[in-house]
Amino acid sequence: GRLVIVGIHPKIQRVYLALHKMAVSQTQSQWDLEDQKRWNSLSNIIGNDATKQDFFTGITVRKGTGRLVIVGSGIRSAGQFTTEAISHIKNADKVLFFASDPVTETYIRDLFPGALDLGVFFDSSKDRYDSCVQMAEACLFFARQGLYTVLVFHGHPGMFTLPSCRVIQIAKKQEIEASMLPGISVEGCMFADFNIDPSYSGFQNVEATDFLLRKRQLLLDSHVLIQHISCIGEQGYTTKGLGAKNLCTLVKELQKIYGPSHEVVHYYPSQYPTCKPFIDRKPLSEFLKPELSKELTVFSSIYIPPVKINPVDRDMAVELGLVSSTDEAEQLEDRFGGIYGPREKKAVSDMLKWKVPRGYKHTSRCGAAKYLSEISTNIKMWFKHLKNPHSTMASFGLSPHEIAQLSSADPRCILLTVKPGSTSVAYMLATRICTDPSFASAYAACGRQYRNDLDGEDRVEQWLHIEGYETTPEAVDCALKELQDSCFMMRTGHYTTTLDKIVIDIHADSVHVNATPIKGFNFSGGLLTWSADAGNQNSGSLQFEQDVFVGKFWSSDKSEPESDNIRGERQPTLDTSTSNVLEYTINLGIAANNVMLALMKNWRVQKCRSRGSVGSEENKGEEGPAEVFPEIDSAVSALMQAEINVMKVNPDYQVIVFNSGTPVGCLPGSCDNESQQATIPILHVPFTGAKKKQIPEDQKDQQESSSPL
Repeated sequence: GRLVIVGIHPKIQRVYLALHKMAVSQTQSQWDLEDQKRWNSLSNIIGNDATKQDFFTGITVRKGTGRLVIVGSGIRSAGQFTTEAISHIKNADKVLFFASDPVTETYIRDLFPGALDLGVFFDSSKDRYDSCVQMAEACLFFARQGLYTVLVFHGHPGMFTLPSCRVIQIAKKQEIEASMLPGISVEGCMFADFNIDPSYSGFQNVEATDFLLRKRQLLLDSHVLIQHISCIGEQGYTTKGLGAKNLCTLVKELQKIYGPSHEVVHYYPSQYPTCKPFIDRKPLSEFLKPELSKELTVFSSIYIPPVKINPVDRDMAVELGLVSSTDEAEQLEDRFGGIYGPREKKAVSDMLKWKVPRGYKHTSRCGAAKYLSEISTNIKMWFKHLKNPHSTMASFGLSPHEIAQLSSADPRCILLTVKPGSTSVAYMLATRICTDPSFASAYAACGRQYRNDLDGEDRVEQWLHIEGYETTPEAVDCALKELQDSCFMMRTGHYTTTLDKIVIDIHADSVHVNATPIKGFNFSGGLLTWSADAGNQNSGSLQFEQDVFVGKFWSSDKSEPESDNIRGERQPTLDTSTSNVLEYTINLGIAANNVMLALMKNWRVQKCRSRGSVGSEENKGEEGPAEVFPEIDSAVSALMQAEINVMKVNPDYQVIVFNSGTPVGCLPGSCDNESQQATIPILHVPFTGAKKKQIPEDQKDQQESSSPL
């Protein structure tokens, strides 16, 4: 039926409101009934499965599809969701939640109408731990069916939340992809409400029941937050309000430490936008009064400011270089030195003559930054990136240089891509040389042009400035050496080893041992490590030096060897799939860069000769420019002629196709036209894929001799 309002008489208004309320109530009842049916059905399925003999040992997963993501809703209703969490909720197959207030629950259902409330498992007739176990099992059920499942818990989802931690633990054992995203927690709100920086004086966060059970030692020189004071020792669940029956036990223990008159704060953060945070300062003895229980909420905590501030270790201040003498260390005692002390006044006055530093780089809206922003807020795009990062970045319009930088998984490389700083321009340039062969070729050509000039290095520096890099070739040289040790993408390639039947392939974002991907590897300081504990068939610890590594390698059923037992060497390889063009581009860039380093060495020798210092101890053994690198001219010429900018790899003819379409570096025996073989003296790349063709013995010398590098 339809209700037509024909007037504004108060009686008609009351009739309309009554009918509207009745309709809403009926709709809500229908939703509740459907929700109960879904939960009852799910509970019966899980319960029946649990009666099977192999339920707890033989749970199977539909591999490749199941995914669990746990997000936090924050403390204040609806307003503290992250954009990443919202995107996950909107795109999930299933959403389950446990909200601390009805506003947050409503918001979640608006984002995902079919969301299920995990709060149904809490019941005053059973232990709270049992409820948490059942909640976790319900969450795992959908992921085991291969569904993309999102779980929402209030606050930070991993803090004082047993179900979320249990879900992650079980999911990893059953090889279900699971991750947890951070959320705003009670202590995060406290830092904001009290203007506290935990880096000064420190911070200690404890749970009230755990503090009493384990006799935790509180830090008197730190900020202390004791949470869950309203449910100390509670093992069940009640809807009749918080009794705080064991609060007195907690207060008495605190009085032993601080004394009964010590002032502390009863605190809980704002849960709704119309409310302010509750901050009530009172002595500990006031917490023993029965009427306090009326003020308690589920978020109630006791905050205790530092009782004392530890003095600065003056000798350590000198050792750290903070001051030049122990007498000056006194200025470190007070962090702020007063709101407007002499130092603060001077700093403010100096703004009169202050200018933006010359080296400051304004952030530009570059493609790399836009891409990272997109995959951070668009979960569909993020999953697409995980499946095929290189093609996804290329389709977004990123340059080969940007793709290489983002693929490095090195935060410094990524930072330099989205916002280069004046102190790291050399590092940025070094990375571009090794990932952008076109630029590397131009850089090498510049060096070739000025190689015989005594001021050649200065001229190259001017060229760099024109290109937008305010740095020097010498600084770039240092950055390249650092890059070799820190940047994983510099190690891409196929490595043969001294161990029988062990080959290692390193890609821009992955490591494979005998074609098996390695999980949880780490690369730092030139050291590549991984462990069988992460689910690998073996463990390794490999130290890289240029194109070679040495280290330890052992299978999961054996113990770590006492000394190095493996050595590997990078081989010049190229897979015929277009997905590996990036790695080949990196290797070509490295080759071009090696030419440039050789030229730089020539300059330094010439400078030493001109100053009459070739025979000095520092340059002992150096030869003249004409004798040191006789192959440089042909190498640079090859790099320039080829216009190294790989567009694609033709799998049918096994040749490298450049912009001009001219086949360059074709393997002997792999081209139909013999005149195409080695028409330009450039690096030859032996193929290792399934289509590899054998090179006749009488042609091997020809191949090796025609490669200038």
